[in-house]
Amino acid sequence: MKKIILFISLSLGITLAYSQDGVNLIALGNKEMNEGNFKQAETYYTMALIKEPQNWHLYTLLGFSFHKQKYFNKADSFYNISILNDSNQSKAYWYKGMNLIKLKKDSLAILNYKKFILIEKSGSHIEAYKQISKSYERILRRTGLTNIEIDDLLHHLNQILILDPSAPEAPQIHNFIESIKSKRPSNVVGKWKLES
Repeated sequence: MKKIILFISLSLGITLAYSQDGVNLIALGNKEMNEGNFKQAETYYTMALIKEPQNWHLYTLLGFSFHKQKYFNKADSFYNISILNDSNQSKAYWYKGMNLIKLKKDSLAILNYKKFILIEKSGSHIEAYKQISKSYERILRRTGLTNIEIDDLLHHLNQILILDPSAPEAPQIHNFIESIKSKRPSNVVGKWKLES
């Protein structure tokens, strides 16, 4: 009996969802995302996409629902569709950068966060600077960076300190900058790797 009631309530829910327009389905998907129901959010976003197949922002939302379910390659595909069709969506670059970090593709994540900074005009870019710096740091410790990349890393670390000099991580950032400056050889050819 319980299975029948559950089936009927699910059927009614799906029927009601299909009768919604794309905007309401997106709102329902966002509500489910905020509540941590990522699979249900995926369902609403997919239904909205059926109604609004050229709403490129929906591909970003759907990608994020896959990211939260740990389907990182699938999420990346949806971010690519979104960016390919609307390259001025800053959020698509933000979420793609975050996803690329999970895929251990820090170099590509850096490019996406930089694109986010170029497009996003409102608000602070401090979180993007932090993500770029962390990605560069992982590469520096893993395989090394060229002189130009090291200078770019230092630039982004300094941007964090300029925007929030009293940040809790400011002392560690200062120490990291000094460590790079003191250990970095003056005549680096190719890549230099920071040893721990």
